Amino acid sequence: MLNKNIDYNGLIAEVGKCCLSEDFCGRCDKKSCLVGYCEQSLLSAFKNKDEYLDDGLDYIPYEDTKIYDEEKLINAIAFILNQCKNCQLYHDEDCIINIIRSALEVALLGDYMDYKGSTLIYFKELKDKNEEVSKRIFNAFNQYINKG
Repeated sequence: MLNKNIDYNGLIAEVGKCCLSEDFCGRCDKKSCLVGYCEQSLLSAFKNKDEYLDDGLDYIPYEDTKIYDEEKLINAIAFILNQCKNCQLYHDEDCIINIIRSALEVALLGDYMDYKGSTLIYFKELKDKNEEVSKRIFNAFNQYINKG
């Protein structure tokens, strides 16, 4: 069932800002592109009216080594974190929010963070991994909260 609390249009727009464009890539190959994979996953979840994609983390295209705009990735991850329901113990790895956040973390950090269902825990663990990036995502996260 589609979660009406997830802003799919906002997610598609924020993730889309990270796209380098066909001018840069030559053609759009969503299966081998981290941003394209996010867009494709979001559209699939929306069309199927299901916020879960079975084994979605398994298909993240790690072979994508393009250099993305760091600030756009940070803003997109912050927006995604604001869509998180903070499920905590009920967190599901196949949640669309988890999948797209993880894919953008691969672009930004080289790998994804193991999410524990809480933005508070996430920021603590990200700070341990990369304090500067953690501060930047946290600041952007708070800007989205203040807009909402």
